Amino acid sequence: MQIEFTVPGRAIPAVRMTQRSKYSKPAQRYLRYKSQIGWVARQHFKGSPISGPVAVNVKLYLSGGNQGDIDNYFKSVTDSLNQIVYDDDRQIKAMIARKIECEKEDQRVEVEIYELDSLGNAEIS
Repeated sequence: MQIEFTVPGRAIPAVRMTQRSKYSKPAQRYLRYKSQIGWVARQHFKGSPISGPVAVNVKLYLSGGNQGDIDNYFKSVTDSLNQIVYDDDRQIKAMIARKIECEKEDQRVEVEIYELDSLGNAEIS
C-alpha cells in the first residue's frame, strides 16, 4: 500500500514542549500545523491505521528564511500521522527527508508512506 499527499504552505519544524511551554506562540503554531497535516492525511487515507512497518519519504519545499533542522521537520510530519496513517511513528523502519529550495508561493511538503513487508520491502498493490 502507498499513500501520497501534499500539505500546502511553509513547513513548521517540531518544537520541544513542556507542560508550561505548550502555550507559547511557537508551540501553538506547531500544534496547529500538526492538525493541518492530520486533516490533509485524512482526506487521502480513509482506512484503519497501518499496524506493520512503514517507510516514509518527505520532500520539504522551502523558500529562504530561517530554516529549521531537517529532522525536526520530519518529526512534525511523522508525529502528525500517528493514529491516522499508522498506529505509532515507531513503526517507521526507513525514511528519506529532503529540503528543496523553491519560490515562496510554491512552499509545501510532499509525503509518501509505503507499507513494508516483514523483510522491509515495499508492498506494491
